Amino acid sequence: MNHLFEQAFSMQGRVALITGGGSGLGLAIARSLHAAGAQVVLTGRREELLQEACKELGERAAYEVSDVSLDADCKALAKKVLDTYGRIDVLVNNAGKHVKKPVEQLTREDFQGILDVHLLGSFFLTQAFLPMMRAQKSGSILFISSMAATNALTQVAAYSAAKTGMLGLVRSLAGEVSIDGIRVNAILPGFIDTPMFRKATDTDPARYQKIMGHTPMARAGQPMDIGWAALYLAAPASQFVTGTTLVVDGGFSVGF
Repeated sequence: MNHLFEQAFSMQGRVALITGGGSGLGLAIARSLHAAGAQVVLTGRREELLQEACKELGERAAYEVSDVSLDADCKALAKKVLDTYGRIDVLVNNAGKHVKKPVEQLTREDFQGILDVHLLGSFFLTQAFLPMMRAQKSGSILFISSMAATNALTQVAAYSAAKTGMLGLVRSLAGEVSIDGIRVNAILPGFIDTPMFRKATDTDPARYQKIMGHTPMARAGQPMDIGWAALYLAAPASQFVTGTTLVVDGGFSVGF
């Protein structure tokens, strides 16, 4: 393999933490970073999923049970990673939860729960890891946003607000920490073929047709499409990319 290519995409010797890494897009991101040579640390609330994911990945895969919506867990997780590996090179803020309700039915508890995980959780976990990234003068922080941040998806007002807030965080953080060699970017996935997507569309053919009608590529994406996008933004190949959003949606955002 060409040495220049290896230098651009190798993650050997790097440590990557992926929240919500036991399944779905988080696991796909873990697979891509692991395939490039990284030590991956998966975190989430469900230990059985994390165990299965680490078993699949094999060597250079570990997990920590943690809830990003809890400030104490964020601080403890950062300390554990530093104590164990001595560094953190990639932080992927992917953990999430979903509430689908008409706007009149959303409760304060619903809204706060979404913000606590997607927006506040990802911010305070990032804050906990920043000191070690500043000390090593390097790091890549990724926020997994959503097309709900840029498109009028219905019955997900709280989720849309949180995912839009992520994009504001990316710009603000990038402006503040890039001087220390820390890059901050977002990925905005389109409709990806996951169990959640199938659950939402298998019993609603009209919704599926509407989605495909707005997607120029006329198909759903694969989880690894997001995984490889994350690898690019985590690797040296994107060393001059910060404060941006990479849209991976098969053209949905420009579809007619």
